[in-house]
Amino acid sequence: MDINQKNPVGIVVLISIALLTWLWSRQNPISEPNEIQNIPDLIGYYLRDAEITGTDSEGNPLYWIKAASAEEQPDNNYLILKNVTAQYNPSNNVPWVLKASNGEVSNSISYLSFSGDVQLTTENNEGIGPTTIQTIELRLEPENFIAETTAPVSVLIGSHRLEAVGFRADLKTNQLSLKSNVYGQFRP
Repeated sequence: MDINQKNPVGIVVLISIALLTWLWSRQNPISEPNEIQNIPDLIGYYLRDAEITGTDSEGNPLYWIKAASAEEQPDNNYLILKNVTAQYNPSNNVPWVLKASNGEVSNSISYLSFSGDVQLTTENNEGIGPTTIQTIELRLEPENFIAETTAPVSVLIGSHRLEAVGFRADLKTNQLSLKSNVYGQFRP
């Protein structure tokens, strides 16, 4: 008996299965769109206990920013900071220390933005206690030593208190100017 006559139906079935398998593998069983929908925002890096060093025009350390966390937002070119402390290099003779709940640093602009519970503090040489400026938002131009806001502000100098809306301070020369609605309490 010849093999071709023994099982012609089985051979046809095997060839048909092989042909169908080959055709099925060449087709995309689910036509997927070429473009993925709902792409999330770009993902950047995330740091804990971050420290950023800002430098002057000659590359020397000018200030330090420490944050409990830092998260890059590559879509808008920002670095979002949480629980922030910023201070100048002691060689610059700027004794102010800034603390804030939140901060933003951008690669494209020359100032830093702080928000939340913002406090700017320095010790007084006159022995009347520290000077603390409290506000909800603050803009710092670190290379120019300028801090300013248009938000309500409290200035505590020892036991004395001033309230105002907006201020501008030159941290290098210790000059403070309150903008409007100034009210003060001075205790003996």
